[in-house]
Parts: sequence; C-alpha cells; structure tokens
Amino acid sequence: MARSTVRLPILAAMHVIIGGCGRVGAELADRLSADEHDVVILDAAEDAFDRIGGAFNGDTIVGDITDKDALVRAGIERADGLVAVTDLDNANLMAVEIAKELFGVPRTVARLFNPQREASYRKMGVHYVSGTRLVAKSIINELHAGTFPLHVAFEDESAVEIVEMRVSRGGHGVTIAELETGGGVRVAAYQRGVRVRVPRADDRLQQGDLVVAALQRGAFKRLREHVMHPFLENG
Repeated sequence: MARSTVRLPILAAMHVIIGGCGRVGAELADRLSADEHDVVILDAAEDAFDRIGGAFNGDTIVGDITDKDALVRAGIERADGLVAVTDLDNANLMAVEIAKELFGVPRTVARLFNPQREASYRKMGVHYVSGTRLVAKSIINELHAGTFPLHVAFEDESAVEIVEMRVSRGGHGVTIAELETGGGVRVAAYQRGVRVRVPRADDRLQQGDLVVAALQRGAFKRLREHVMHPFLENG
C-alpha cells in the first residue's frame, strides 16, 4: 500500500493570523508558511512558540487573540484570513467575530470543542471546525475554498473513503501499526479527549478514541473487533 502524501495547491500568498500555538496552531503555521503564505501566530504564552518548526519564516506575537491592539500588531487590517484555535471556545468565537465585524477579514475559522454549540455557530454564520474532525486539514480547506490539499494515495483511489471510527473495548491497547496491518487502512489522525494527534506506528489506542482514516472498500470487515462502524465524512 502506498504511503499517504500531502499536496498543497499553488495559490496566491495570503496574510493569515493564527490565534493559539498549541499542536494544531503550530502545525497550521508550519504548513501555511511552507506554502509561502505570510503567517503571524499569537499566543499568550511565549514558550508556546517552541512547538513551531525550525523552517517557519513567519512572525510570532505574545498576546491575546481577542485583544484588538494585539490583532492590529499582527496586521489584521490587511489579513486575508484569521484562524482561532485556542483551547477556549468563547475566545475563538470572540476572535472571529472581531475579525469579521470590526476589520472585515474575509475568511475566518474557529475551533470548536463543545459540539452542543454547533447549532448556534451555524445560525451565527461562523465557520468552525469541530474537535471530532481532522482539524488542520479542515481549517486549510476552509481557507482555500474549493481545494483539497490532503491526498491519500492508494492503488485504487476510487474505492477510498475518509471515515471516522470510534475505538471499541476490543480495540483498547491496539497500536496504529496493528490497526493498519493487512492493508487498506491508513490512519491520518486520532483524537483523545480534546486533543487531536498525528499518529506514530507504536501509538496505542484507547477505548473511546476517535480515529480518522482513509479506508478502502471492504477493509472495515477486519476492523470490526477494534472499532465501531465508521461515520463517513463528506468531501
């Protein structure tokens, strides 16, 4: 089975502000910077920037994503997009509302941890990414409307679907490598609690983990003892 590859489209450079330098924010900063976008990332804790890769060529600012002065220092008046991925739903929502309503930023995305707020976010017209999805991939898709930067390569791509699978009791303790053994499965990420993790082969899954994977048709049959039936994602 061929390994998954990431192909980012060549697009006009954007000025993007990222609020929150956790694992998701740092990954977004690295990927957007590598794609030659102008990136500024804000976090209230200076040591949070240690998560950013050495190749990052954007700017870092110690500050609050909901503080207008900090946003002005980050260049929000010329921003093409703002992504709020702190660990607080209220801060993320406030940041995107400030960006849209006060500064007219055309693209905004908020990370959402509490799924009970989804209906409210939709009514308010807030673009959001739930913690139950592959967060970094979905946010970049929102920024680049109409593009699909993550490409998972299999021998027969027409039979591949992106799925979410909940780990059952029988899957507790199974490693990523064991789940992929036999072919037809490539795990892209898994979520435990509110944290989305990029998997390593020796990572052991726990009951209740949400696994996001590329799955070839028919491969789920041999996974039944480890995971509950997948819910297919659109797009």
